[in-house]
Amino acid sequence: MASARIFCCEALGEDVKSALAGGSLGAAECTTFAGCCGRPPLCWDDLRGLCGGAPAIVVGGECLAHLGAPPDDLRRVQLLKKRHCAALICGDYTFDRLTAAGGYLVTPGWLSRWRCYVDGWGFDQSTGADFFAESCARITLVDTGSSPESLRSLQEFGAFVQRPVETVPVGLELLSLQLQRAHGELARKDDGDAAAAPATDYALLLDLLSRVSSSSGEQRVVEELLSLFAMLFGAREAAFIPGSGAPLYRHGEAVTGDRTLRRFAAEVQGSFEVAADGAGFLVRLSHNGLVGWLWVGHFALPRHLERYLNLAVSAANVCAMAIVSARTVYRNLKESEDKYRLLFENMGNGFALLKMLLGPMGAPADFRFVEVNPAFEAFTGRSEEDLVGGTMLELLPDFESSQLESLGQLAREGTPLFLERYFFNGKWCQVWLFRPKPGYCGMIINDITKQQLLEDKLRQAIKMESVGRLAGGVAHEFNNMLSVIIGYTEMLGMEYHSHRRIADNLHEICEAAQRCRDLTAQLLCFSRQQLVSPQTIDVNEAFGELARKVSCLAGRRTRMSLKLCRESWPVRIDPAQLEEIVANIVSNAGAAMPDGGDLVIGTENVTVGEEVCSANIDAAPGEYLEIAISDSGHGMDPETCRRVFDPFFTTREVGQGSGLGLASVYGMVTQNGGFVTVESQRGVGTTFKVCLPRFRERVPELKAVPAGQATGTVLVLEDDEIVGKMTLKMLEHMGYRVLLAGNSSEALELCRADHGIDLVLSDVMLPGANGREAVETILALRPDVKIIYMSGYDAETLLDKGVDRGRANFIQKPFDMASLGEKIRTTLAGGFVTG
Repeated sequence: MASARIFCCEALGEDVKSALAGGSLGAAECTTFAGCCGRPPLCWDDLRGLCGGAPAIVVGGECLAHLGAPPDDLRRVQLLKKRHCAALICGDYTFDRLTAAGGYLVTPGWLSRWRCYVDGWGFDQSTGADFFAESCARITLVDTGSSPESLRSLQEFGAFVQRPVETVPVGLELLSLQLQRAHGELARKDDGDAAAAPATDYALLLDLLSRVSSSSGEQRVVEELLSLFAMLFGAREAAFIPGSGAPLYRHGEAVTGDRTLRRFAAEVQGSFEVAADGAGFLVRLSHNGLVGWLWVGHFALPRHLERYLNLAVSAANVCAMAIVSARTVYRNLKESEDKYRLLFENMGNGFALLKMLLGPMGAPADFRFVEVNPAFEAFTGRSEEDLVGGTMLELLPDFESSQLESLGQLAREGTPLFLERYFFNGKWCQVWLFRPKPGYCGMIINDITKQQLLEDKLRQAIKMESVGRLAGGVAHEFNNMLSVIIGYTEMLGMEYHSHRRIADNLHEICEAAQRCRDLTAQLLCFSRQQLVSPQTIDVNEAFGELARKVSCLAGRRTRMSLKLCRESWPVRIDPAQLEEIVANIVSNAGAAMPDGGDLVIGTENVTVGEEVCSANIDAAPGEYLEIAISDSGHGMDPETCRRVFDPFFTTREVGQGSGLGLASVYGMVTQNGGFVTVESQRGVGTTFKVCLPRFRERVPELKAVPAGQATGTVLVLEDDEIVGKMTLKMLEHMGYRVLLAGNSSEALELCRADHGIDLVLSDVMLPGANGREAVETILALRPDVKIIYMSGYDAETLLDKGVDRGRANFIQKPFDMASLGEKIRTTLAGGFVTG
């Protein structure tokens, strides 16, 4: 057949001509006609006048969409139509996706005539803007590159209707293939509707499949496949039934229900099956296993069903590979992204990605933040919203130009930089700079502010190690006795709860024992800092005597005054430590006022929020009593303020000070859970603010534990006979069956005796083998038994014995009956709870 003439809507003229020039129909003649934009759609009489009865292909959107089967005299006219002109270029799937996102799609040809279309609609700028504001979110150009003026026209039209604009680049391959298919259909009509498919059908299918195979994501691939087969076969309905049982993907009308399609797929024995009513067929897609089934039905030309089926079966392997490939690529990308994101979000070091900004002469002018992680936000004290989009010079206004040039050289050449000590925002840090890609700079920040303090703590820990071990041993034995006291007191309290006088006395005993438990906790801290005796203190009351003691340290000519708040919150601290803190600060104030001056000591109840915490690494949100000590001395510059708490740092003359006074203040304050700050200005004076956490008295309660409700057998492994008997009675009161062993040998004998043991409650320190070794032997005999360790030792001692508190259930001695019962219930339920 000679090349048919092609008539197309003027909105598609340039695109159709470009598609023809690049395909096998380059010799075809193309004529445009006025579409229905602003005019009535075309009718068959219009096409008679247009084609004159000769073979022709008519291409259009809304102007042809309403036309059904052609009359007999126009059977040689092949319609290539969609509901919208843009859908012929980008395909139904892309068209639906863009319109669902609020886009009003236009083609380059439509834009070249937009003014006459708008005039035909009767819109002025005001009514046009109102109409498009209600109907779409933006104007979207499906840009094929066929018209160089389309971008300018897009901006003009967007300004006229007052809508934002966007451009979506689209190739002409789909339009070209549809033109070839229409030409093939027209050729078959001229040849008497031959049933055999021309060679171009299979080539067309492979071309389309190659385009689909490059799509990203399973959903995109499946949608393209369904759109492809629906277009090739003129099918009203297409669907993909995943072999995994996931929801169906559909295209076109949903004529056949999901259950019917799944039932039909379950009955397919071979590679395909034709529906009993001949309405469609199901093709099996397999690639290293079942992928799913492809359903295509309700064809425009049912007599070609066999040819359609041959094409679908031939393409099944390619379709399956395309879907599996999309799944694999997506899974690999998702795993890589998840790993990166997990590392990025949780890495302890701050990370930022910056893009180089060039000045007028091409030199590096600044760097813009592209992405930051939470650690970088915490380090800078700014949120991601504040940082991303901002520049480095906005964050670091004092950044030196020489360093900016070095960063620019890094972004261009890739030579990494390392700044060992860099001071920023009151913190010392190490900075690594590298180039992830040309024009970008990656920054990794490691905060080393605490390094010096950690070194000091390490030295102190080494000196006190031997004494600490002794303190831990004493505390362990003391905790054993406290466990007995608390345990028997609780049981007597439950027995005599109705006897008011006895119950009150038992309550006092229990309260005293729990206070002793707090003292042993302090004793266990001995090896880490200093031996302290914390007490609950009313600081306002304490300052009445304390001010007289320390006033001499400020100098005779210094005028001291107190500004104390009403009803100051109580704090818990060793009185000797409080006196030493105040004395050290007052002594420094006196040195700053050699000729006398004013010294004010004040107190205030304050609530600390995140803003203060972000600027002070020792602070935590909560309620504090603030002790402010202000002098009118010569003051300090910012650099001195930054180092004022450093050990051995002093501004006094040689022999006048050791530089340990304020360092010890810092250590004592932080040891008690507080923080200290300094504010100073040259020639004005200095204010130290010591914030100690508010202490709330914990009133002990004797919790009633219901008797006889628990079930199961517990093996108690405890070498201390008194503690063992007390624990046995507590467990029996709860309802447990209890076996008691004094050492690992007795415990193993009980396990070998085939008792139905559900849980082992073992002391960590035992004669001979320690508790961990005994438990490991028991687990070799009974791998399913649950384990709870108990000890009066601190966590460091437990680690020395090989017990990992992060992975084992643990209860600290002394414990009460309610805590023990809750711990056992949680452990038997399968959870890990330490404490």
